[in-house]
Amino acid sequence: MMISAEKAIASIDSRLIEESVRSSLVSLQQMLGRGTLHVKAQEFIDSSAAASQCLRQLRCNGVEVVLTLSGRLSGTIALVLSDIAARQVIASLVGEAPRTAVFSEMACSALEETGNVIASAFLVALEGLCGSGGTPGLPDLRRDSSDLDNSDQGPGAVLYGLPVNLVGDQGDGTIAQAGIFIALKP
Repeated sequence: MMISAEKAIASIDSRLIEESVRSSLVSLQQMLGRGTLHVKAQEFIDSSAAASQCLRQLRCNGVEVVLTLSGRLSGTIALVLSDIAARQVIASLVGEAPRTAVFSEMACSALEETGNVIASAFLVALEGLCGSGGTPGLPDLRRDSSDLDNSDQGPGAVLYGLPVNLVGDQGDGTIAQAGIFIALKP
């Protein structure tokens, strides 16, 4: 039995979205390994207006890894990293932080794969919770602002966000900020 996209979104409670996004953070922490960074989630945002505001704040001087979602769910998921967060993630995955404003092919690939892992983990968790998953598209790395907010997704779209802090292992507090944002189309 096929479920329409409208029914799939209507059947998803924001708590299921939150639980699925938080599950994807486990994958991010596993990717970062037991190094010097730890992922610390903040309060989940289920208001499109508040999520848009948070997204705009994080976009300044940052990097976005954006993937389209297709299947029973339609929309976009993005990992938004401040420049410092992107450099920290690259250093954790590749072994060395970029020293220039232009990232190497290897650094870009590491960020794209991070977005892919997060999107896949989100969709697998959501499928397990409510049977409404989907398939992520190819990751698109962007240094300039994209139009992820709900105005880009059309009328009735809902934007969710989960701000994240990358925290140092040595008690040095928050090193950088990031976020995961999901825009679902009705």
